[in-house]
Amino acid sequence: MKKIILTIFVFFLSSKIANACDITFVNFGDKSDKLIENQDALPFEDQFNGQKILVPTLFICPENEKLKDTMVEYLFVENKLVLITLMRTFMNDNALMDFAMNKYGKFKLPIGKDKKDWRGSHTWEVGNNIILYVHADTEEGPAEILEISSKLYAQQLYNYNDKVSEWLDSQE
Repeated sequence: MKKIILTIFVFFLSSKIANACDITFVNFGDKSDKLIENQDALPFEDQFNGQKILVPTLFICPENEKLKDTMVEYLFVENKLVLITLMRTFMNDNALMDFAMNKYGKFKLPIGKDKKDWRGSHTWEVGNNIILYVHADTEEGPAEILEISSKLYAQQLYNYNDKVSEWLDSQE
């Protein structure tokens, strides 16, 4: 009986943590209107028919202290949401890994490797969502990135990234 109560308590606690921050309050395929209305949103348009809107998590999920120094970038292509990216730099606390595992499901780390020391990337799918988590060391310090995209808009994201890559190659 104690195990059942403990399991229910742990499930309730982890689902409460994951639901405490709903970065997907804008659905894939939605227009940018919901975010543009937010006074804390910083929109940037580019020449590839894309619009990025940056919002600090402080305004999306103020109750989640662990993510308070995280930036969320929403990428709209042809005025449809195709990618959500969370970026966290200079912090060595694995907050995005914890958030990703609580919200989208756990992934296995190498045996004997402590979570705080793990560097690499992992991709997995949840429903129509494709989740990519990256933890890397940069010259400035540790960085975490969490990308959430949708299989339904993968072609638009691919075409957008292809245009950006072609332009970058032409700048060399």
